Amino acid sequence: MESNSLKNRDLNHYGDLISNSAPGGTSNNKSCSGLQDRQTEKYKEEEKDKCKKGCLFSCLQAFSLQGSIKGVLATASPVGGYSCLNGIRILSLLWIICGHTLQISAWTNLDNGKTWTQTVEKNPLYIFAFSGPVYLAVDTFLLLGGLLSAKSMLGSINRAEEKLCLYLVAGLLFKRFKRVQPLHLFIVCLTIGLFSVVQRGAFWFTAEDQIINCKKYWWSNLLLINNLYPSSDICAPWTWYLSVDFQFHATTPFLIYLFRLHKGVLVGVSLVLLILSCLISALLTALLQLPVHQPTILKYEPYFLYYYNKPYTRYGPYLIGILTGIYMTTRKGGLLKNKWQAVLGWFCCLSGMALLVGLSYILRDVPPQPSAPHALYQGLHRTVWALAVSWIILACEEGYGGIINDILSLSVWVPLSNISFACYLIHPILIILYNGKQETPIHYADLNFLYLFLGNLILTVVIGYVLTVLVEKPFLLLSGSKA
Repeated sequence: MESNSLKNRDLNHYGDLISNSAPGGTSNNKSCSGLQDRQTEKYKEEEKDKCKKGCLFSCLQAFSLQGSIKGVLATASPVGGYSCLNGIRILSLLWIICGHTLQISAWTNLDNGKTWTQTVEKNPLYIFAFSGPVYLAVDTFLLLGGLLSAKSMLGSINRAEEKLCLYLVAGLLFKRFKRVQPLHLFIVCLTIGLFSVVQRGAFWFTAEDQIINCKKYWWSNLLLINNLYPSSDICAPWTWYLSVDFQFHATTPFLIYLFRLHKGVLVGVSLVLLILSCLISALLTALLQLPVHQPTILKYEPYFLYYYNKPYTRYGPYLIGILTGIYMTTRKGGLLKNKWQAVLGWFCCLSGMALLVGLSYILRDVPPQPSAPHALYQGLHRTVWALAVSWIILACEEGYGGIINDILSLSVWVPLSNISFACYLIHPILIILYNGKQETPIHYADLNFLYLFLGNLILTVVIGYVLTVLVEKPFLLLSGSKA
């Protein structure tokens, strides 16, 4: 009993008892100190083993199907988020899928191309198919990217006790890189693998080009610089948006720094950047006689080579998003004080959007000489569109959205928003695969293309969910477990 009670006491106190009660206390004290060191080392080794096992378990758990599925189909908006963004994101994605479905088919294998031109390109009712208005949805994505980038960076600065340092900036950029690349690089590998093994059809040349480009230029996707190369050399050309978004994301810390330095400096620098982006777009359009919409034929190679996916022509919407994000994150009160302000804002917003869509039809023909109206439209339309969408977000968040906010904030958009990244990356592969496997040209008719769009949409949602659960979500969980 006595020996057991002594073992349970503190080791230092136990050594004092021995040294005070026995002649050999000094040697006993040394032996006790050695015992204490061995026990401390053993405890540290056990803790290391527990840590290793815990990290291994967390990594394995990240690839658990049960863990990946959890939360993907949740209908509750995240706390502190802007609920209307989910609706804007999904409606823009649907617009892009519809446009790609019809445009890629029109580029490659229509047997009645003249009917397509006369019906779709000259009729505003086909706004979801004509390339001019359709790809304004990409500018909506860029706006949302800038808004969320500013919001995330300001939140990280607040958590870091108001310190904006290089370490924090590098961490945020690397976090973005880890967020995008796993699924992006999986799509690159899938493009090469799938198109290489599937039996070829009569219109397989588009898929064949993708195989060649991805084998040769995959590294530009890895480095997120594929938008700097000609469209004919891009692997999975629809992924140019990811490169542009990451390049623009890298400018957010600079603008946040200017905001913290002085708001007037931020406004001045932003105006200069905005004017430069608009001016470059206008000058390119005038000098190269570019169309104001993405052409459905490849005779306008300079449009893709110098304008469409280049950062110096697409920065306007992202910059508007950054400024909107800064304002909405740091605002002290509401911007709108009276109903008449909201009414005036909605009138300007909706009429501006309608004007942009209408002008894309009026200016659809490319003049043989430089045209001031074409240059002016090309230089301003993306920025004006982004301003209109930013107004919608601001009005909805300040309680002046009405029925539009009710629609954009529906809970059904939340699970679709969770899989939207995978849906964006996979849907062109399905379209190219379907078109390439055809043995005869596709006949354009409204009903035919409606069924084609619905089929692509359903497959996109199903496969997008699978990719989110099996690829995107596990890597997100893995990054979280290592953090």
